[in-house]
Amino acid sequence: FELLLQFKTQNGHCNVPNSYIEQGENLGIWVKNQRANKRKNTLNRRRVDRLEQVGFVWNVQDKKWDETFELLLQFKTQNGHCNVPNSYIEQGENLGIWVKNQRANKRKNTLNRRRVDRLEQVGFVWNVQDKKWDETFELLLQF
Repeated sequence: FELLLQFKTQNGHCNVPNSYIEQGENLGIWVKNQRANKRKNTLNRRRVDRLEQVGFVWNVQDKKWDETFELLLQFKTQNGHCNVPNSYIEQGENLGIWVKNQRANKRKNTLNRRRVDRLEQVGFVWNVQDKKWDETFELLLQF
């Protein structure tokens, strides 16, 4: 645990790479084991609490998705929509590719319901071409 605290002090987070070794100890594997033990409900509450108190992230992929979703919200605030160009990069993150991947994952039915719902709540368009066609057709009807 002390090695994790040292890592956090040096790096600002607790997301230790699997191969990271500190003072002869494989801290990365230790972190991986803590996550696995929590998933299996074999990590006692006191240890869970201690890890959470120092900002330990149990699911790095979920955390990363949430952070990128926040970038999407910022894009929407600035641009009024969620149709991010493929090449758009924000804070070092390729937001355009992330958006493209969300659409692809939904098409493949691999995007979980919670994420679909969150995206839909902010007006995410799943098929930009269909949306554009509908908008153009509306213009035609108004003409």
